Amino acid sequence: MQGDPDLSVYGDVCKKIYGLGADQPATSMIIKEEFQRKILYHLSSKEDSTLAAMLVRPGPLRPFAGLGFTEGAGADSVPRVYIKTLQDRVLKPEQQEAMLKRWPPSLVFALESDHSPFFSTPTHLVALLLKAAASVNTAT
Repeated sequence: MQGDPDLSVYGDVCKKIYGLGADQPATSMIIKEEFQRKILYHLSSKEDSTLAAMLVRPGPLRPFAGLGFTEGAGADSVPRVYIKTLQDRVLKPEQQEAMLKRWPPSLVFALESDHSPFFSTPTHLVALLLKAAASVNTAT
């Protein structure tokens, strides 16, 4: 497990976009609207998930392919902080752990949140971001 999302448990939930042509690999994807609340915003209010559904855009699939961010100069030049989202249905805990092992941050926090803590637990998220900023500022 490399940390890549596996949403197959929910069925066919993703719409792929082929920006370079149908004969080329997909360039981006979006979770179909009828699955967004169940997967991305299940702990968020109905109002927030409705707003999010109106604003969500396709996410790129290949922005960092082949760039070797875990290798070479610059990989550790910026302190990284990771906030685990413990009720995430996109990145399960074991996937988040795989990502953390592959590219360890300097600090890890945990948040009882869905994939979208800015909607489901905004106050707690801000508190953790302030704590992370203070920790990073102290370390540098």
